[in-house]
Amino acid sequence: MEIAVKTLFVSMNPQLRSKEIPSWSNLACSHRGCLSLKMGREACEISARSNHKLFAESPAVSQVNLGFENDVSPRSAASDNTSDTRELKMRVDVSGAKTQVLFDDIFSKLVAAAQPIPGFRRVKGGKTPDVPKDVLLHVLGPSKVYKKAIQKIINYAVAEIVEEEGLKVTNNLKIEESYEELEAVFEPGKDFSFNAIVELQQTQANRC
Repeated sequence: MEIAVKTLFVSMNPQLRSKEIPSWSNLACSHRGCLSLKMGREACEISARSNHKLFAESPAVSQVNLGFENDVSPRSAASDNTSDTRELKMRVDVSGAKTQVLFDDIFSKLVAAAQPIPGFRRVKGGKTPDVPKDVLLHVLGPSKVYKKAIQKIINYAVAEIVEEEGLKVTNNLKIEESYEELEAVFEPGKDFSFNAIVELQQTQANRC
């Protein structure tokens, strides 16, 4: 059954806000060196449209198709399978507009925390003005910035899906790709995709 969900957006330059969403304390990955993530309680809103499909995985490949207007679009191919009927596998696609918003938010916070910037004179208030972004990225360390940005994007995307679809999940969350694989394809302002597996609570798994 397909469900259309519309979200009211307040502005084109959204601010992150706290949302009542589930959190994960455990995350596993099928590759060594994957991100060690903890699900956050923040999500952000931005005007965009697309559809997504979630497939409840079981030996019989039971499929549940859901759709709503949002720029986070999980899809699962028919060949995708998990060994546990309680697991829900999602192919998550995040729009370039959203990756840019979340990257900029993380970058700004890291810059603020790093003040003062070595080699640049501070002004009144203790901040360093007009430092080129590429210089700031070099000072902070690109890998550090990208890792935190990727973590935030995954946190946002999965939390948004869980909340919008009313899923009841456990604390177990798996990301199939390694961090190195995610970093290799991540670029702020470009679409970003990953594969996630959430574990449904037993009562909901029985209905799938």
